[in-house]
Amino acid sequence: MATGKLESAREKMRLIDREIMDLIELRTNLAGEILSSKKEMNKPIRDEEQMQKVLDRASSLAVEKNLDVESVRKIFEILIQMSIDKQNEYSGNTILV
Repeated sequence: MATGKLESAREKMRLIDREIMDLIELRTNLAGEILSSKKEMNKPIRDEEQMQKVLDRASSLAVEKNLDVESVRKIFEILIQMSIDKQNEYSGNTILV
């Protein structure tokens, strides 16, 4: 019987993983809109102030959700870098910063 519970839990995890991937895709696809706004405002692709705001927000949410803050920060650092990479790709930059 424990095997059934294990498989059920694993199936739920697979569904959540799919949702996470869908959300990462949505987040990354916003890079085009963000790049357009940055160009209009004459801002660089890499915005240290905004990056810190995102990391601070993620850290606060991690505390609120009782999650490991450092692990969540690492995940968001990766998400930020994915956005920067996509913005560089859209702008034609070959060097990813």
